[in-house]
Amino acid sequence: MAMFYDFHKGDLSLFSLNFGILTLLPKCQEAIKIQQFRPICLLNVSFKIFTKVATNRINKVAQKVINILRPLSFQDGVTILRETIHELHRKKLNGVIFKIDFEKACDKVKWPFLQQIQQFVSGGSVAIKVNNNIGRNFQTKKGLRQGDPLSPLLFNLVADMLAVFINKAKDNGQIQGLIPHLVEDGLSILQYAGDTILFLEHNLEQAKNLKIILCAFEKLSGLKINFHKSDIFCYGEAKSHVEQYSQIFGCSMGCFPFRYLGIPMNHKRLRNKDWKVVEDRFQKKLSSWKEKLFSYGGRLVLINSVLSSIAMFMMSFFEVPKGILKKLDFYRSTFFWQGDNHKKKIWTFQMGYTLFTQRSKRARNYGFRNTK
Repeated sequence: MAMFYDFHKGDLSLFSLNFGILTLLPKCQEAIKIQQFRPICLLNVSFKIFTKVATNRINKVAQKVINILRPLSFQDGVTILRETIHELHRKKLNGVIFKIDFEKACDKVKWPFLQQIQQFVSGGSVAIKVNNNIGRNFQTKKGLRQGDPLSPLLFNLVADMLAVFINKAKDNGQIQGLIPHLVEDGLSILQYAGDTILFLEHNLEQAKNLKIILCAFEKLSGLKINFHKSDIFCYGEAKSHVEQYSQIFGCSMGCFPFRYLGIPMNHKRLRNKDWKVVEDRFQKKLSSWKEKLFSYGGRLVLINSVLSSIAMFMMSFFEVPKGILKKLDFYRSTFFWQGDNHKKKIWTFQMGYTLFTQRSKRARNYGFRNTK
């Protein structure tokens, strides 16, 4: 409390507390380029207290000014995008969907764009930690530090300006959204933090206007759009103008299914191979566990609390094919019964109830969660 008292009197400078250590975490295996690392900042605890208090206060008014937080939730965004794709495909409507990819989103934000909150992010110093060796401190000139409680909220403030620009352009008739018969004035942007989807009517002039808006947003905010990593999807008559749209936006034609917020999007029912990412996560998690070190009770807790929860994310949106359910149950049952000794045991696994037979035929309920 003494620090807050000195801060309000003007006797405490936040600059003296604004420092941290950057740790580079690889985003892929065998990372060798700096772009393949994610910088996470460990802030000074005293300064982090100030940013946490500021975050709690800004959150009270954030929902009134940030379109991203109104009233769409995580599930609503996925549902709206899926229904939009289904509507365009089913009724053969004309339209263009543009999936944007931001390059190093938090690291590119310009501080003047934040104006009143600039003192919390500017003027700080960081040191890079490599192999437990901490280098010299240096001052940063732009960007938000990942690890700061205030950074996610500030990034939403910056990203929300793109929605403001697009809505103003739509009011001026420069662009038009899709499915106006379902969404008032048409759906033009779907945004959740850094994952952004733009919707546009089939019109090359409107596409050029949208490109100008995106370039202006880049210059003002500092956020750089990876056009070569972004994808465009055309429907109806727009399919015959794919090359022209690709030249305007500088991106390639995307293919289905594509991922939005980690969920595969497609107008068709997902095939078994689209669920391979869930199988891979099961196998990756199992490869890090040493089954022989756990008792049967410990294995059961891991299965119900960790392993069974991996598939719940996608299962909350799609019906799981029976073949995938059998594979997931096979992984769970193998981990529980066989352990790490790879000795075959006589067992029969049934979702919800498990019948374990070792020289006896008595059915016992071991408390497995039903995958269905």
